[in-house]
Amino acid sequence: MAALAATRHLLIPYIATRLLTAAIALLALALLPQATPCGESCHLSSNPLLDAASRWDAYSYLAIARDGYSAEQLSNMAFLPFYPLLMRILGTPFGGTDDAYLAAGVLISNGALAVAVVYLARLVAIDHDAPAGLRAALYLLVFPTSVFLSVVYPESLLLALSIGAVYHARRGEWLVAGALGVLAALTRAFIGAAVVVPLAIEGFQRSGARGAVASAIWAPVAFIAWLGVLWRITGDPMALFTAEANWGVHPASPLQAFADLFDPNVYGFPYFVLALTLFIGALVVLTWRFLRPSLAAYASVVFLMSVGTSSLTSSPRYYLTIFPAFVVLAIAGHPSLGRAYVALGTAIGALFTAMFVLWYWVA
Repeated sequence: MAALAATRHLLIPYIATRLLTAAIALLALALLPQATPCGESCHLSSNPLLDAASRWDAYSYLAIARDGYSAEQLSNMAFLPFYPLLMRILGTPFGGTDDAYLAAGVLISNGALAVAVVYLARLVAIDHDAPAGLRAALYLLVFPTSVFLSVVYPESLLLALSIGAVYHARRGEWLVAGALGVLAALTRAFIGAAVVVPLAIEGFQRSGARGAVASAIWAPVAFIAWLGVLWRITGDPMALFTAEANWGVHPASPLQAFADLFDPNVYGFPYFVLALTLFIGALVVLTWRFLRPSLAAYASVVFLMSVGTSSLTSSPRYYLTIFPAFVVLAIAGHPSLGRAYVALGTAIGALFTAMFVLWYWVA
């Protein structure tokens, strides 16, 4: 009963933030000029809400859902298959049109977000009180780049799968944890496979080396298997890395990511990117004091992945997936800090939502 009551309490911030996101998006489309980089071809739908939800990477997910992978579309190899597969599964019965696939993407993202916040609240409640879990979910929902949790991007799905995998691992439900870890590894390149870290640590702490291997091995195996599939499609054993390099993403020292931070041709809001990186970095450090080693290690690995790609242009979006940071803020942050974070996050999030739908680069 307590879990059901906590879930009901989550509905209010979940519904409120998603309605606010949709309202701002529609108002921005109706009232403000768009900075469309490709004219009318930028608009993937005549439906205003679907159009607002289908910017930037959404085109690639739509193309994969509609046409699959091909060697001629090498850049699409950077996008992993589980999210567009779900779009295809849900969109095909409704005609298999672009609108059907985009609507499926919006439903998947928002449905997965609901699952993610429920899992997050329940995971926190294992070690802390229920209000801390509710606060962690709220802090995720109002993070400045939370628009990406409701549009045709896989961030919500990755959160639901990753948090769910850790939650079931904490409960000793290794089969479910492993299955969710596999799906996470097939949702986002590299960051998705990072779920192996908390699963391995929890498995080792509970069952020793054998338990660690049994709970964690399948996520990296699935990711490596997908690399093999791309090799077969393209003939390039490094197809994923080649595709990511075409998008300007490649492994690099975290310090290199800061090298062009104040270049106006690269970053529109360098001080925001820097402030958010320092903020999340500080929370990641605090995870080692306040959270279990599995969550602290996961947060550290994902943070290093986020800043280790030679650029911070997408990092504010990647920070959404560092869910232990929101847990630390919920259990260790002063109430006044929490209130300030909610107010500031909501305000900046509203601005970024408008910018996103108007074709300004956000993350």
